[in-house]
Formats: sequence, C-alpha cells, structure tokens
Amino acid sequence: MAVSTCARCGGHAFERGLITPLGEQTTVPVLQCASCGIVIGTLDLRVALEDLQKQIVAIDTGLVRIAKALSEQ
Repeated sequence: MAVSTCARCGGHAFERGLITPLGEQTTVPVLQCASCGIVIGTLDLRVALEDLQKQIVAIDTGLVRIAKALSEQ
C-alpha cells in the first residue's frame, strides 16, 4: 500500500481546513498537509457538510444521553 506524501515537506499527515480566497467572503473546504499547511486540493462542499452534520448528530446524541443520566440521579 502506498503512503501519501506531501510534495513540499515530505509529511504523511493531512487534515481538512478552510480557506477564504482573496476577495471572497465564503470559505472553501480544502485538504492540507498537517505539517506545513500546503493545500493539496479542494474538498466537495456537499461531502464536507454531510460529515459535519454526522458529527453534530453524534454530539447531540451524546448530550441527550448525558442529560438523561443526570436527570435519573
């Protein structure tokens, strides 16, 4: 299996980020090197939003579980 490598610094860790292009007010989701921050490419905004919605649902579920446990004490 090949290991993805940053062309600039040789790093192997990548992360999602948001950038605001010059002259724009909206952000663009990107994939960037976790070490040097160079942008590798843009992410599909729809997929990024779906992932964010899943994270929100998971957080909400956890908060409901915590609130329920606290109310039972």
